[in-house]
Amino acid sequence: MNFSRLEYIKNVNDEDDVWAYESYPIGAYFPLNFKKNEATGVDNHAFNLPQGSFIILSQKRPKYERALTHVVELVNKGSEDKPQWETGTWGIFRWVKVHWIADFKNPGLIPLDHKEMIANWGWFDTKAKLLSSENLMKQWGSIDALRAHLEKVFN
Repeated sequence: MNFSRLEYIKNVNDEDDVWAYESYPIGAYFPLNFKKNEATGVDNHAFNLPQGSFIILSQKRPKYERALTHVVELVNKGSEDKPQWETGTWGIFRWVKVHWIADFKNPGLIPLDHKEMIANWGWFDTKAKLLSSENLMKQWGSIDALRAHLEKVFN
């Protein structure tokens, strides 16, 4: 995995008290959903995420701490995915490919968000947040330092 392309972190969840996107192994493709919210411009945000970028998925299930569960790559341009979008709440998506996935059979081995990211990156909505955000850079100093740390976590 090319860690220089690790650009974003995104909050995900599943409403059925299971790990979101758990059934997709390394190499699998799936539509990564964004919750439609016209007031916050989620559709424009999702559309403009650059093809080839890597996104860390962070999620929290009841009885578990927030965890880093996937690293996925955006495989298409927004213009290629948008014609497939639907009108429902979760109809906005981008196709991604799994490059790393947590061991869900051993939840104690899943990297914890607060331990690995150290700073609050703003997980309150479904937009993908830049790893080079001000909150993370206050802690890490540079995107290269954060990427080097995450490379150890995901290897």
